[in-house]
Amino acid sequence: MQTKAILVALCLVVTGIAAIFAIPPARAATYINDQLMEEQGATAALGGGEHAFLRFGTDAAFGIVYGTGATNPNNIYVVAIKARYLGVAQVVDSQGRSVLDNRAIKIYTLYAMKLDSIVEFRDSNGNNAADYGRLYNSSTNRFSDYFNRGDVLYKKVDLNTNWTAGAIARTNGTGYRTWTFDLSARNLSYSAVANNTAVVTGVLPLVRFTFHLNASVQQVTNVSVPQWNITVSSGSTITKVTRGTDLLVSGKAVHYDLKWDQDIEGWTFAAGNGAGNARRLLLEVGAIVGNFIPAALADQWLENRVLGPMHEAGAAQFNSTVRAADTANDTTGTYSAVRRLTSPNVDFGANWTRIGRFLWAGTSVVDGVLRVVYGQIVAGLRFAAVGENGNRFVGFVLLVGLSFRGGASVVHDPIVTADVQADLALPTPSSPGVLFIIAVVAGALLIGTVFLVALLLIRRRKKGIPPPDSSPPPPPPD
Repeated sequence: MQTKAILVALCLVVTGIAAIFAIPPARAATYINDQLMEEQGATAALGGGEHAFLRFGTDAAFGIVYGTGATNPNNIYVVAIKARYLGVAQVVDSQGRSVLDNRAIKIYTLYAMKLDSIVEFRDSNGNNAADYGRLYNSSTNRFSDYFNRGDVLYKKVDLNTNWTAGAIARTNGTGYRTWTFDLSARNLSYSAVANNTAVVTGVLPLVRFTFHLNASVQQVTNVSVPQWNITVSSGSTITKVTRGTDLLVSGKAVHYDLKWDQDIEGWTFAAGNGAGNARRLLLEVGAIVGNFIPAALADQWLENRVLGPMHEAGAAQFNSTVRAADTANDTTGTYSAVRRLTSPNVDFGANWTRIGRFLWAGTSVVDGVLRVVYGQIVAGLRFAAVGENGNRFVGFVLLVGLSFRGGASVVHDPIVTADVQADLALPTPSSPGVLFIIAVVAGALLIGTVFLVALLLIRRRKKGIPPPDSSPPPPPPD
């Protein structure tokens, strides 16, 4: 019985990670922004510190985690935790006998951007990117030492620190709600990186990030949800997955975008790094994308035997100087030469799913003058953390960089966006059966443990099918 339960759970997780909503919800929608709830206070998530979140029930949470106080310095994380409703699965055995019918499931996905470090370098070959690499510790899931690959790296400021938070300004519009606040740090120490053996002294007087969080919730109809037909053998093997007619249901559409204005003031450049376009600063951003996997499922088997062939393990998509449609994921490793991006965005998703988007303005203001900003990707590596009771968070981490011309004042504004279909009115099972749900177990919907709820198995017949394309609703007004 336990083996069978695990098998069916695996089947449902498989369809879940691959599936989401095919057709945008009907635009005849009613805003219900009063259902967005604020949440602030201490947290242990992502290294701990403080957090400021907006959330909608248990299906969506967006906001910031940051270090504060002498005892808990940390980086700033821009976080989205989103439920992905995985449609309805109909599971039969090799004889066509029903194992499960009308099984509604969902999985929680974490999408986070870590503001890692600011690095000073000299662009030796004139490609406007920082040609370097970093070691990655798979035990701690962190990037560590730097090494040169053509360009000279001088020093960095680590953004793992104690941040001072400004007051939150709130604005309520007809179709959205906005929260604005800033995090600042002063007199951050420089430290040498890569092969720089020079004595590095001094501090960065000020770095400030001002966040503008827009969010909206709409009651919508005609949300398209996939159905799946899954056939399993007696040997606990998935033998067939096919797609059927989508269901049209009602629910909520949650949109979120977070723009931040970054202000780097008073950087002291190394003596050998003379003024001009070759003197540059790099903001390193660690992009983390992953899913919560229960201890009952072997994540490596799940990825290799199911998600891999279906191309649904998740990846980053971008345009680079190497190829027009480039990708990176947990198997990429550290590039032998960094990928310089030719468009100002990186999209995260899979064949059928869209997880989120990181985009930025193509220009910055350096000492009062507009200067082009260049994006780059250094590496893509596997991220796997084991939580309580063996539950796992599995995905990939991407080391991204934004390259700015060096100056005493550098101002720029990237954006992170995400969309969630929430609180869907999915069909109930026609008879008692198993309900498998992958869910975050945490009072504040912060990153916690995951557990698998298995109730009972049934014997009844029905049909279902796989996924479609997803187009997110447009963002709210600025």
